[in-house]
Amino acid sequence: MYTVEFESDASVVVTIDHAKVYEDVEMVYAENGTVYIRQYDELMDEYQLIFMSHQQWQDLISGYRSPEGSFYLTEKRKGNKDVNRG
Repeated sequence: MYTVEFESDASVVVTIDHAKVYEDVEMVYAENGTVYIRQYDELMDEYQLIFMSHQQWQDLISGYRSPEGSFYLTEKRKGNKDVNRG
């Protein structure tokens, strides 16, 4: 299960582990284009954060389904069929 919330300066997606093994994971997409993922660590009593750009996030999402290799994503625009070049 996941939730999506719109805040004044960010969109927040929270995913909840169905098996209740892992803590919730939050993905925050800030209005300035920064994406970060955080998960609460009970042992340290704090959130563990990962900061990245929106481009890095898109690379990770695309890389999940890509074959082995090196890739560079380009923005798709109307009439442009070249989205992903290896």
